[in-house]
Amino acid sequence: MATDTTPTGIDHDRTPAGGTDWRFYAVVGTSVQGGHTLARFGPERTALAALRVAVQAVNHTAYSMLEQGVPGDPCADPPLLERLPITEFNIERRHPGSAAPDSTWRLSGGRHQHGARRVRVA
Repeated sequence: MATDTTPTGIDHDRTPAGGTDWRFYAVVGTSVQGGHTLARFGPERTALAALRVAVQAVNHTAYSMLEQGVPGDPCADPPLLERLPITEFNIERRHPGSAAPDSTWRLSGGRHQHGARRVRVA
């Protein structure tokens, strides 16, 4: 019989110990032209939902995602939003009503770079 080892009051990505629901955001950027943060999409109720948005956004522009109706806020000038492809993302979680991300939790990812090598570790 399996035993649940989850600490009391914690539901991994939904509810912190205080009982307040987290909100998750996909913060997307580009490594093109020195790198820029382009947009913040969300809020989403789960980390998985924010991750889906972020993965869908890679290789698109922030402008095209906003134009498709994905809720979010631009973080760069319109010419950058229209022109630069999204190549990287961070998933952040926040308490409702807070502008600051939780500094103890983050998920990052992005497009695999061409020419990069994978090294197998034994």
